[in-house]
Amino acid sequence: MHAFLLCAGFGTRMRPVTAETPKSLVTVAGRPLLDHLLDELTAWSALTEIHVAVNHEDAPAFREWAAGHRSDLETQGIGLHLHDDGVEAPDDQLGCVGDLRFLLDAVGLPADGALVSGGDSLYRFPLAPLLNAYDGTTNRVLALHEPDPERRAQSSVLQLDGPTVTAVHDDPTGTASTRICPSWLLLSAEGLGAVVPYLDDGGPPDTLGAFLDRLARTHSVQAHRLPQTAHLRLHCNTPDDLEHARKLLRKGPRHVLGPAPVRASLPGPAS
Repeated sequence: MHAFLLCAGFGTRMRPVTAETPKSLVTVAGRPLLDHLLDELTAWSALTEIHVAVNHEDAPAFREWAAGHRSDLETQGIGLHLHDDGVEAPDDQLGCVGDLRFLLDAVGLPADGALVSGGDSLYRFPLAPLLNAYDGTTNRVLALHEPDPERRAQSSVLQLDGPTVTAVHDDPTGTASTRICPSWLLLSAEGLGAVVPYLDDGGPPDTLGAFLDRLARTHSVQAHRLPQTAHLRLHCNTPDDLEHARKLLRKGPRHVLGPAPVRASLPGPAS
């Protein structure tokens, strides 16, 4: 299995914090955000390759970060690869879907599917039960409860029929659902193969939500509905988000859910 990490944004909404540090490398609980995600990924028994898309301006910082992790990952049988998309300014960004296409062009289409994730969120539940149960045949997303309308407006909102995603809304006023979909997707080879047609048809390259909406309408997308526990995902997109995450983790535990309720979101009788 492959993991595609989309870390090529310029973090303009996080400035001035990101003036010197890429957003995915900003520290929370004493470690870069991306380190917390790596901890979760290394518990995925099928993982063999991690591919990280970065912009050209931030590439030196990411190379230094990768050098500190590559040896340990190699001992676990995991390759870590950085891919510089060549973009030097925010106005020229490829967008998250554009960078996913960039990675697929560089790496090829994984036959067993892949994880596609942003690098600016910290999850307060173990991801390993979902990753280790994934067989690469379906498209799966997280469905997290977000009661705060302002925070919900910062994410894609899922319209669900049971565990099936029927639509994805970037404007939360389009649905009564409180279930948000972070940039953390398990995509089959067929789902990954839909990236190029989506972009060639004029789909917006800068939002995974619009791509997922197309995928839900043309393929099958299933949702892992996690319990309605507060602050399961800490999205660090602005300085206020960052301070909120740091404050929560100063006062509370890293994980607020254990493996059992995460396993209960898997397909089958437990769901």
